[in-house]
Amino acid sequence: MKLDQAGPAGPACSRPGGTLRAMNDRPPTNPAKLLDQWMEWERGETPPGRVMSNLKTGGLRELLESLVEADAAGIAGAD
Repeated sequence: MKLDQAGPAGPACSRPGGTLRAMNDRPPTNPAKLLDQWMEWERGETPPGRVMSNLKTGGLRELLESLVEADAAGIAGAD
């Protein structure tokens, strides 16, 4: 069987014995850990691509979205 063909367990991209975890199965965002990863980059210990990957999988987007929402709610409530 070729790699690009479906096998008995389904499409070629499925893993034997299980499936990929859903993106929502991540642990909660840890701001301190995100900062540590950023600081590793600033000190030159981690290459930029790895830092971006770590920040993305660590939940930076979700953290920033929640801060924007909280800021917007604060501005709207000030009137």
